[in-house]
Order: sequence, then structure tokens, then C-alpha cells
Amino acid sequence: MMLLLLLSSWTLLFLDLVLPAFCFSAKASSSSPPPIIACKSTKEVQRAIDIYINPNDVVLELGAQLADTSAHLCRAIGSNGKAVLVDVKRKEATSGRSIGRDTSLFFGHTDDNAIDTEDLFIDQAEYHELEQFDQWRELMLMTNNEDSLRKYDAMILDVGSTIGNDLYLSALSLANEFIAKQPKTRVVIVKSKVLSNFSRRIIHSQRLLDGTVNLPMKDELDRLPDPIIIPCVGVRDYRRTIPFIVEQGDDVIEVGCHYGTSTSLLYDAAVMKGGDNDSGGFCAGVDIGEKIIQNAKRRYPEMIFEVVDAWNTLDLIKVKRDYYFGTETDSSLGYDVVYADIGGLSGAHGLLESMALIDAIGRALEPRCIVIKSLCMKRLASQLIPLSRVKRAALP
Repeated sequence: MMLLLLLSSWTLLFLDLVLPAFCFSAKASSSSPPPIIACKSTKEVQRAIDIYINPNDVVLELGAQLADTSAHLCRAIGSNGKAVLVDVKRKEATSGRSIGRDTSLFFGHTDDNAIDTEDLFIDQAEYHELEQFDQWRELMLMTNNEDSLRKYDAMILDVGSTIGNDLYLSALSLANEFIAKQPKTRVVIVKSKVLSNFSRRIIHSQRLLDGTVNLPMKDELDRLPDPIIIPCVGVRDYRRTIPFIVEQGDDVIEVGCHYGTSTSLLYDAAVMKGGDNDSGGFCAGVDIGEKIIQNAKRRYPEMIFEVVDAWNTLDLIKVKRDYYFGTETDSSLGYDVVYADIGGLSGAHGLLESMALIDAIGRALEPRCIVIKSLCMKRLASQLIPLSRVKRAALP
């Protein structure tokens, strides 16, 4: 099964055109966590700085390369602000990241008399080159009072520069660690193509249920390894999404089916009336507990239930393959829609585990949509914002 590595341009165009109807203000509510703004390029990071960074701000930039973004930040905070620029010490021959860059704006050592002293950022820029990236945490304590934290208004994180690869789970972990230590911070701006892609695909369930977002029809949205993600909280909202997601003729699987109640609703929505799975559409429920599956089979004998671990994605594929084995039905691998209600991931914790599972299911099963019952994922859907969805009116 060929795995495509990016969403189709049609899908991303849909998400950029439809979702901006739910616009985001550049000012976060004091009662909610600060937004994490996902940017796919240096240009987008600079646009985010224009929107979110104010004069006199104190800003931490992790992965500062003393180039255009650092200069743009220093201009935004003005002469009374402070930019704490942090990078990891690298070998010039292997990294190539600092070759040809002009650092004179930040350190003032230059033979170019054409540079106006007013264009220098010596006073507002504070540069730290670390032996190990983990040392960035020590910068939180750099105040006159050793017992107090240095307060930052914002953080800018370049994932590729700091970590070496575009690891979006590590980026989220860093952003949340910073927010936990800086409860008064206003915003975190992250440069990551992968996180930007993810942020454009995750849709808060309430926006779907109240009609703010309308998903395209089945034949308009490709099945790809980067599906649309709908996080829900509570069984009621989880089941209410079914009419908005599932169409007759869909191949659907519920991971974590418990006693099969939600699976039966998915079955009614997906399997065409007047017969069983052979009449069009497919629906199955899986769970890790043998007794749970036995109970589900007794309650819904006409449906398919199997004992499968959610993390064993190959076994998820086999559920449908084994059902059609020996028949003349032409069934493709994978599923159109996946519903997930897994113990340990439905609460406030387990964010990284939830995202890892979604990534594994997406790449193995290639659904067009994953609905997951998870409080931590629903909170992320409110907090993680692609720059493309930020209210354009805020731009200068």
C-alpha cells in the first residue's frame, strides 16, 4: 500500500478557505492557555511576530540563527525590549547554518561604516550559545534574584534549527514545558512544517457540530496518511459527530469499542440498508479486552468484533482483510473513517501518546478522518493555531 506523505493540495485548500470563518484573535483570554502558533516558513514566523509581539516585550528565541528572524524580532520589541537569542554551538563545517550570515547587527563588530548605529541591536539582543540544547532551561533563572524566574512575554522556536529535524512532538513538548514554567507568557510561535500541517487538519468538534465547519463529501476528500482529526470530549459529542463524518458505503472501524454501542451507531450509518457488510460499507469494532469483545458479540451478533490492540495497526488492517478473504468483494486496504475511544487517552493527559497513535493509524490505515475521544486533544485543537487561520485584520 503506497503511503503518500502529504495531504492533497485540495484538502489543505479546503481547510484554509473554510476554517478561517472561525477567526482567532491575536489576544488570548487570561483564563485559557496561550496559543501555539504554527508556522511553516521563516516568512510566516515574521508575520506572526508582527501580529503577536509588542514593543517592550521580553522574548526567548530558541534556534536563533542571528539572521532575518532575529533582526525582525529586535525591531518589533523596540529599544526597550529584550530578545534572548539562543542557539546550540555547532561545527561550522558540518552545520552550514551560520555561513555567510551577518552578525554585526547584534554584536556591533563590523568594518562597514555604512551601517547606522540606530540599526544595531546591541542593547536589546542577548545571545547565548549553548554546549547542549537542554541548557536552555537555565535561562529561565537568569535574574538578579536567583530564586525567581525570568519572565518572558513570548517564545519563538525553530524546531529544525534546535533539534536537527522537524520533530513536531518534541516541538509541542518544548512549547508546553515553556508555558508551564511561564504561566504569564502570551504566545509561543513555532516554525515547523509538520506541526503547521497538523494544525491545519485538527478541528475542534464543537465547530463541526455547530455548523461552523462543513466537511467535504466522501468523493471530494482523498484518503491519505494525514487525515482530518476531530477530537471530542464525552460519549455524547463522540456519537453526535457520526452524521457529520460517516456516509453510507464507508469502511469504518472503532478502536476501543467497549460493549459496542457506538460501533452499532457507526454500523447503521455506514452499512447500506437491507443486508450485511456485503451490501456496501463495512464496520467493525475492536478492543483489547477479550471479555469486553465477548459481551459486544452477544449484544450485537450481526456485527464484527475482534480482540486487537490499537497500536498493532497491521492487525487493524487484517480485521477487514480477513472478513473479505475468499470472497469476490474488491476491498481496498485501510478504512475511510476511524473512531477511537481508548482508556488512558480520553482524559487530560496522554497528549503525545494520542498524537503518536493518530500518526500511526493515519499512516497505516489512510483514513480521510479520525475521530478521537480525548480531552487533551480537544484542548490542543483550541490552542494550536496555524498562522493561515489567524485573523488577517491583525496584520499591518
